[in-house]
Order: sequence, then C-alpha cells, then structure tokens
Amino acid sequence: MKTVVVRHAAMLRRGFLMLALAALAGCAATPISSERQLTGEEGAVVFKLVTNGTSMADPTETLSTVLIRRERPEGERELSGDAVSLVRTRAQTSTTMVFSGRVQPGKYRFVNGVGSHGNTTYTFPLGRMLSGFEVKTGEVSLLGTLLVQPIGTSRFVVGYVPPDPELHETFQQLFPALAAQTEGKPIHTLEMTPELQRRAEIAPRFKLLPTVLNGHHLSREGGAYLGGRLGKLMWRPARDQAWRRAELGSWREVLTVRPYRGGVLAGGEEGLLRHTADDGKTWSRLASPESGAICALEVMPGGQLVALVRRDDMWSVHVTGDPVAGPWRKLASFDHERSINVGWQPAIPFVSGKRIGVAMPNGSVRLVDVDTGELSGGSTGQSLLGIQALADGTLVAQSVAVARTTHMSTDGGKTWTDLNTSRFTQAITFRDREVAHAIAPIAPGVLPGPFGLMTSRDGGRSWSQTGVVPGGSPVRELRIDPSDGALVAVLQEGMLRSTDEGKSWAKDL
Repeated sequence: MKTVVVRHAAMLRRGFLMLALAALAGCAATPISSERQLTGEEGAVVFKLVTNGTSMADPTETLSTVLIRRERPEGERELSGDAVSLVRTRAQTSTTMVFSGRVQPGKYRFVNGVGSHGNTTYTFPLGRMLSGFEVKTGEVSLLGTLLVQPIGTSRFVVGYVPPDPELHETFQQLFPALAAQTEGKPIHTLEMTPELQRRAEIAPRFKLLPTVLNGHHLSREGGAYLGGRLGKLMWRPARDQAWRRAELGSWREVLTVRPYRGGVLAGGEEGLLRHTADDGKTWSRLASPESGAICALEVMPGGQLVALVRRDDMWSVHVTGDPVAGPWRKLASFDHERSINVGWQPAIPFVSGKRIGVAMPNGSVRLVDVDTGELSGGSTGQSLLGIQALADGTLVAQSVAVARTTHMSTDGGKTWTDLNTSRFTQAITFRDREVAHAIAPIAPGVLPGPFGLMTSRDGGRSWSQTGVVPGGSPVRELRIDPSDGALVAVLQEGMLRSTDEGKSWAKDL
C-alpha cells in the first residue's frame, strides 16, 4: 500500500495557551442547525473526518474545531475575519467528525484542527493534507471525507474520499433546511491536486487496515460479535471456530452487532442499520428508528428488537416486532449526562432482563422497561467507568472519584453499595453476587506491586490469586462467556480466553 505520511510531531502539544491562541486566530463560523438556511452574503461548508486508529484514546477524536483561512490577492492585507473556525457536530455520530459552518464567500485553505484532551490542547496539521476550495454565496461547499490512519505513535497515513452518496446523505440528514434551500444549485469541493488524487487512490485500502473493535457481545449460544470503524465488523457464530469479517460499503462506524433471524444485524452512526443472511456477502438496508447513532441493538426474550439511539444530548429507546416491515415505536427518552471527573469516558449501553439502559459517565444509571416504557434508575454518586448486569438483575459498576472502587445495586440501580475494592483494579467481572474475578494487585499497599488474576468467592470482601494477567497489554474488559462460563479478557488488539480462572489463557481473536 502506497502511503502518504504526516509526522506525528506536527501535532503540537502546547497546553491551554494554544487553545486561547486558536480562539483568537479566527472567529467561529455561524453554526448550521437543522432548521437554519443561508442568509445574505454567505455560503455553507461541510467536511467529514474519520480516524481509523487501533487506540481507544487517539487524540484526533477530540478535535472540536477546524480552522480555515480566506486567501487574499497578493499584496492585499489580510483581515481579522479571514480566519474562520468550523464547528464540530456529533448529532448523529460517535467518533466520526463532521465540521460545518456558514462563511463569507471567497477562496479558502485549511490551516489545522484544534482539540484538547484532559489538560492538554493540540493542533492537527490539516493544511498539509488538503487543497484549497471555494465558497460561493447561496451555495454549498461539500468537501469530502478525510481518512486518518495512525501508524504507531509517530506517523499517519492519510486518505481522501471525494463527496459520495453517503456524504450527501449526511448533509441532508444533518441540515435538511439548508439542503432544501440549495437543491439544484452547484456544489463545490476541494481542488483535485495531484497530491489529493494520490490520497483518493489509497482511500479504499483503508478497509484492509486494523481498526478499534467495539460493542463486544457474547451470545448465550456461544457466538461473539464486534463492531468497528469504516463500516467494518466481525463475528464468530456459535459452535464455530472461524471468524467472519465483513464491511458494509460505508465509512460510518459500526457500534453494535447482534445475531438476528439466522443472520447478523449491524447498527451504527447516522442511523446505520443493515442485515445479512448470507455471511456478509450482501447486506440489506433496514428502516432506522431515527437518524441518530444506534448505540445498542438487543433481541428481547419475547422476540422484539430494541434499539438504543443517541442524537445530540438525548437518548431514546425504540422497539419493533419486525425491522424489515416496521414500524418502530418510541418507548422513552432521557438526557445524556456528562462527568467533569472523567470527561473522556463514553456512556455505556447495557441490558438487564427486559430492561435496556445507559450508564452515564457521571454515575447516573437510566433503565427503560421494554414492556411498559417505564423509566427508572439512580446514581452511584461517583463517575462511572464500566457496568455489568447479572442474570438476577444485580448491577455491578466500576466507579471512580479520587480512586477506583466497585459498586453493587440489587434494586435496579436505585441504591448502591460500595464494595471497597482495590483502587488499582484494572478490570472486574462477576459470575453472580458472590464469585468475581479482577485484574488487580496481588498484595496492594501504597503502591500496587505485581498484578494477577484475582478471585473473590464472598462478594468482593476478600480476594486470592488464581491466575496471571493475560497478554502483554492492559485489559480493557473482563467478561464471562454465558455459553460455557469461560473468562474472556478483552485487550486492545484482541481477546483471550481462560477456563481455569486465569491460570492459562488461549487466544480467542
């Protein structure tokens, strides 16, 4: 694969001072809302960026604005209004970035993207990757999609997708009033320079590169299902050793994958909902409950299909008896809640019996009863890093304030008990209320010391070492396979399985 490389060193880390400088460098473009149309002397700019790294914490995912600058004829003085920041929206996406703005007409070029993570602010050198473009009064500049593939910690491979039907669909979904106003008018895009043409030629090969795997699901029958970026997913059917890999013909992220009606169902960004009955050879588009990010799909005990959707800062739960014929029925909706303590932590969808819900980063838990539509829940009182629903309805949450701990609820999340587990615990899972496994220090003190696979048989009150830490990288999650009781460790690059409480581990992916 021919590569176009950008040095990671160009992503400058300057602290909060850089954020202030970026804000002073250009005024923010007038945001485009779903009802907004162009007025006066202005045009619209829409641009999409996708990072396809293998790290869950890739800094480009925290970009909040993109700085563009209007070009002036040689010798003409630049004006303060020539630098404009396009604003990011996540109305329908998860990690995919859509930037837009209403700006004054003229010829523009990219400068950089600006973002922050924790107390660090950085810039991303988009000016080196993209060519110039024109903005005209009353018209749209639809600039295409930039694909960024990090390689290690020092380089990037960069690809470009010219405006395609999917980007046009994004534009129409996000900005329906603007799309109606500009229908039939010329649409402008980036100047196709030789450099940009090379990036466009390598873009299809990004489908072959590694990606973050998410939405890990282990079925009761023994299957395993995972989503990924760039429309990619993989699964291993029950009683089968071979993994299937497929891609949906989309650049959208797949957030949830489930077995369904003898095939596989995939949901994701911008209302992505597809089904295959032939092992991924062909995919049927299904009617979405709405155009937001479908974060979870679950087949309930009665056969109903439930979808958990996030759009902007609102969650909604929808149910249908048949997603092919429809229709979907909305059960409930509730607000998204953030955490100052762990601002990077995403909300976590989960299912408990006939209830589907979301564990919010700030510790709030919201559950919707699929039969009645009743909304319930409570809060751990601490920021939340993970949650598990046991077969009897018990909820177990890994929480953090100053230090990590584990909370348990036996009343559907209304009240919680702190189990006072080690603050150094990396991952934890419960088989039932009494038996639990954790990646944790063997004999913690002021410092953690060596780690091992620790087991408790008294509900987390006492722990003993039964095994070793799996793999050579941090464990993201511990799971119990409901089909055979095996312990599954989800690592950054795959999964490992143990049937002897962590004494030995075998590669599962």
